[in-house]
Amino acid sequence: MNFLRDLFSRLPPLTSIRSRMLVIALLPALLAEFGMVAYFTSQTLATAEEALHARASNAVHHLADALPYALISGDIRRVEALLESEAQTSRLSMVRVRDASGQLLASTGDRPRDTPVGTQFVQQAEILLPGTGFHDDALFAGPAQPVKQGLGQVEAGVSLLEINAFKRDALLHAALLMLVALALTGALAWRLSDKLAWQLQHIGRVVGRLAHNDLTVRAQLPPAGEVGALAAGVNDMAEALQAHRGELEKRIREATADLAAKKDMAERANQAKSRFFASASHDLRQPLHALSLFIAALKARNKQPGTQTLIDNIEASTAAMELLFNSLLDISRLDAGAIEAHPVHFSLRSMLDKLDKQFSPLAAEKQLRLRFHTVEVTLYSDPLLIERILLNLIANAIRYTDHGGILVACRRRGRMLRLSVIDSGRGIPPDQQENIFHEFVQLDNPARDRSKGLGLGLAIVSRLSRLLGHRVDLLSRPGHGSAFSIDVPCGDAQLIQLPVPLAAPGKLAADALVLLVDDESAILRGMAELFDNWHIDLVTAHSAAEAEQGLLSLDRIPDVIVSDYRLPGDTDGIEVIARLRQKFGRDIPAILVTGDTAPDTILRISQAGIPLLHKPLRPAKLRALLTHLIQQGRAAAVG
Repeated sequence: MNFLRDLFSRLPPLTSIRSRMLVIALLPALLAEFGMVAYFTSQTLATAEEALHARASNAVHHLADALPYALISGDIRRVEALLESEAQTSRLSMVRVRDASGQLLASTGDRPRDTPVGTQFVQQAEILLPGTGFHDDALFAGPAQPVKQGLGQVEAGVSLLEINAFKRDALLHAALLMLVALALTGALAWRLSDKLAWQLQHIGRVVGRLAHNDLTVRAQLPPAGEVGALAAGVNDMAEALQAHRGELEKRIREATADLAAKKDMAERANQAKSRFFASASHDLRQPLHALSLFIAALKARNKQPGTQTLIDNIEASTAAMELLFNSLLDISRLDAGAIEAHPVHFSLRSMLDKLDKQFSPLAAEKQLRLRFHTVEVTLYSDPLLIERILLNLIANAIRYTDHGGILVACRRRGRMLRLSVIDSGRGIPPDQQENIFHEFVQLDNPARDRSKGLGLGLAIVSRLSRLLGHRVDLLSRPGHGSAFSIDVPCGDAQLIQLPVPLAAPGKLAADALVLLVDDESAILRGMAELFDNWHIDLVTAHSAAEAEQGLLSLDRIPDVIVSDYRLPGDTDGIEVIARLRQKFGRDIPAILVTGDTAPDTILRISQAGIPLLHKPLRPAKLRALLTHLIQQGRAAAVG
């Protein structure tokens, strides 16, 4: 049993039903056949060996009875004849006769020294005088003590080669018999297993196709037997699955249609919201832009100190409105993909020092502690966008912290640096921690107090972090404060590029001519007042045709074209600039001015490659850009 257990443990695992059935069928048959063949072969071999031994024993006893008279008479030839006759009759390999002293008298067959040991069986018998074995009255008087008078000894041997050959033949026949029986058993088992395996494989293929969503397939087997019952069960399952899938598909179609309708409704609402913000932003920026121009002109002409305070208050109010519009503009530019990240290697300490100087007065005003825990580290990202993220987070922390302080901490995490803004403020409830990254969401400002922000800072942070590919994490407990963290890759200090110092802006050329195209008369008047203070020639027009007529009357080509993006009709500023450039055959420098914050508008202007200023624009920024474009255009003309 241990041998069989060790044998089966060495066999490879049986995975198919066919192989298992073959083993189940062949193993018992093989064991039974092996036992029967071994038993009958051993019996046959034992019988043959006993017959061999009996033949030698009978021969030696026959010679012991026949030789006494020949030995008494001394007839050696007679002895040899008897030996030859018995050797042939009993198929002996050798026969020898010795006298009482052990002297060899006669022999036939193999000599002892020529016969290998173990190749023959030898039987011996004593040769006695006749009549010395029993008395004549033995039947009546009982046995008598024989008087042994030995004449010599006879030896007869039979060759074991014959029995060995018989054994080989018997074992060969037994092996052939086993092979034939095993082949017949294997063929029968193979036939039965092949049929069963085909049926199971057919059911397996049906189940496989069911697993690949082919619910129309069915098992084609008769329902009789266990396998037939299994096939019928598979077919019932397939029908149930098909009916269930039909019901699910119907529900999915209904849910998809309902979801598509809701999605379409949400998209329309979002588009309507975007159009509303874009239109409202544009319409509000127009008078605000004109107001800014008039304020700038008024400041330049005002000579009374008492009036200057009033002008400063008006300018502060317009600046607050401009802050709101610029935040909306940032959201729109990020949604439009008009802002691109430009990662470089930069030092973190210089950025944090700048933020410290910017926010320390504001924190001190609220009696808050503002600390920066910095490390000497180089980061690899867009420094302007990282600074904008930190600026919004610090401003938010100061705004919503009433006591305690704010900590800006840095911690290395492998090849990343975690920048954290931690405050001891009011905290954020868990159910609102995702909503605060949406625009216009403010938790503690139901009255929309402008001093508490606009609800756009964290929305900008979220969009900037996605643009940079940096994750922003939030940990907060109501009443205990919040921690906003962002992970930024570390950089190489040797790859930091020193900033190129900005050249001082030059003066506007006295003979410069600027063309302004805008459909708002108030803006045209405000720009005229502003350019008059700058002592720059300005041609104003409401449309491209009016601009052409004004320039033709002066017989001059403008140094710069400043055009509003939205103009009456189907014309926009990009088309106006392209038309005037084609009219005068020159690539005239141009500036687009718009109050539109729609993402598609910003993207289209960005793709046109024309500098863009948003209303309300600051006069200083406009003058710097005009100076740069005029100098650049005249340098190109000379070159």
